[in-house]
Amino acid sequence: MKLTDMKMSKKKKAETEAAPSPSSGPDYPYGLVLNLDKDSLKKLGMDEMPDVGEMCMIHARGEITRVSQSAGENGEDKSVEIQITKLSVMPGMDDREDVESGFASVDKD
Repeated sequence: MKLTDMKMSKKKKAETEAAPSPSSGPDYPYGLVLNLDKDSLKKLGMDEMPDVGEMCMIHARGEITRVSQSAGENGEDKSVEIQITKLSVMPGMDDREDVESGFASVDKD
């Protein structure tokens, strides 16, 4: 499946309100960041925290942009933020098609 680069063009980047100049604004559109909390990381079997800048596959390509780990009175907290950089969408697939295409998900509940 072909991945499509989701980076905004310089023109589009300049049009965003949050970006006073194309070089200082976000490179990717709003909504293309995944934030995986402690429970999500556990479900995915991510016991070790990745390095910032490390690439990963998620039916999309993403860059780890933030890693956080802390401990306090209420226990340990972990999170990983992934900026989606390239994305492929296969609309209209049901679970059976996911299995047949090799994109099966595994529930760990």
